Amino acid sequence: MMKKKLFGTGLCLLGIFLILLGCIGSFELYIKARQEKINKNVANFILDLYGGNTTLRSVYPEYSAIILKTQSGKVIATDNVLKFFDENMYFSEVYRDKKGNEVYIYTKKPNIGEYAYFFIENPSAFGMLISGFLICVLGIFLLYTAEEKQVLKATDDKFINHIKALRLTLSTSRIIPEESIEKAKGILDDILKKYGGKA
Repeated sequence: MMKKKLFGTGLCLLGIFLILLGCIGSFELYIKARQEKINKNVANFILDLYGGNTTLRSVYPEYSAIILKTQSGKVIATDNVLKFFDENMYFSEVYRDKKGNEVYIYTKKPNIGEYAYFFIENPSAFGMLISGFLICVLGIFLLYTAEEKQVLKATDDKFINHIKALRLTLSTSRIIPEESIEKAKGILDDILKKYGGKA
């Protein structure tokens, strides 16, 4: 019984550890994947600008937007700025040089929905988290069954003690018949009261 409790506690602790490790690991994977997409957008903007393209596209338009205002007053922006662009959904930074050129970089704010969608796209990213959860549930189950068995054992021991007392009383019924019958009746009444019957 004690071994089962220790094993159950150990599994719970291991499960919690794996859940925490899975959360940290999966969040790092999510941030890394997100940053890679933003970096690709910036790199693509620079390459398109350097190549003289008039339409500057974003590879991942939902993740970032870039606007360049030159010293001459010309405005160059990624194509997603001209579409559905809500500035409140983005973090923004402005970079200026001494000549008067300005670069506005917008990166989308992370949110729970995006984080959950990342899990759907990459189920292996949260494998450790799920395994930790399952191990924790197994540990809780072992602890619960160990407690239940301990309660049943205590109940069984009490029942056996009552039966032994009844047997002893019945064996002395020839010596003291009247008292033994009353005693036996009292023990039976106790058994019935304790284990669901009525005297």
